[in-house]
Amino acid sequence: MEKSYYLSMTFNNIVFKGRNKLYGAYALRKAYNRHIFLAAILATTVFSGALVGPLVDAIFFADQVKYEKPTYTIVEPIPLYLPEPPKPEPAKSETPPPAPAGEKKVATEKFVTPKVVDDNTPAVEDIPNQEDLLSKNIGTEKIEGELPEIPATTITDAPPVGIEGGTGEISAPPTTYIHVEQMPQFKGGTSALAAYLSKKIRYPDPARRNGVEGTVVVTFVVSTSGEITDVEVLKGLGFGTDEEAARVIKSMPKWEPGRQNGRNVPVRYTLPISFKIQ
Repeated sequence: MEKSYYLSMTFNNIVFKGRNKLYGAYALRKAYNRHIFLAAILATTVFSGALVGPLVDAIFFADQVKYEKPTYTIVEPIPLYLPEPPKPEPAKSETPPPAPAGEKKVATEKFVTPKVVDDNTPAVEDIPNQEDLLSKNIGTEKIEGELPEIPATTITDAPPVGIEGGTGEISAPPTTYIHVEQMPQFKGGTSALAAYLSKKIRYPDPARRNGVEGTVVVTFVVSTSGEITDVEVLKGLGFGTDEEAARVIKSMPKWEPGRQNGRNVPVRYTLPISFKIQ
């Protein structure tokens, strides 16, 4: 009897032992499980209805949409007439006027300038000698023909002068010549000169970025000892090309000096240098 009594005791019975159990906290605690169960059922029902309600309404209560078959109207195409294009007039062939009778071809020497490129591309054509450039016309193509008429000039030594017919030598300042009997030459010839310029000249970065191409014409004097002096830029391109061409010309090794009447003389030499990006 005592064992069954303790088994029937709950937490609420223990707490409210000897107290009022007809109403109040004891009644609320005793009905707690039933209240939770009812609340869970109510919440589940409301949540399910909120989810399923729109679907049920769309299936069973939505208005039926009537399908109306579309009607088509066939429209006849409108003819379009385009005007005919005008016929092109036949091109008139213009015959060039005949060359005047008796015209002779003048010997022309193609002037090939050393080109400065990004890569070490070997030169295809040789640079003509300075003597050929002076005795022939300068052009972009080499033409065989008669030599142009050039007035003959002779260079003679001035007679010695002095006081009362003295025979003592007078030292005069050296004269810079343009053309002499034996022109100055780079050691190894024009091909070696072109190879030297292509190797030593570096394309300036400002000229490369701005795509500057063209020819820089440099003039200088080859002294009696073969040294390069009085370097000037006659025609420049800017962007560092003028300074680079002058720098390389000044740093060239000694040339073979020009000779006139069996002695070395200073000679002014003009050299065009072509800058081209490849």
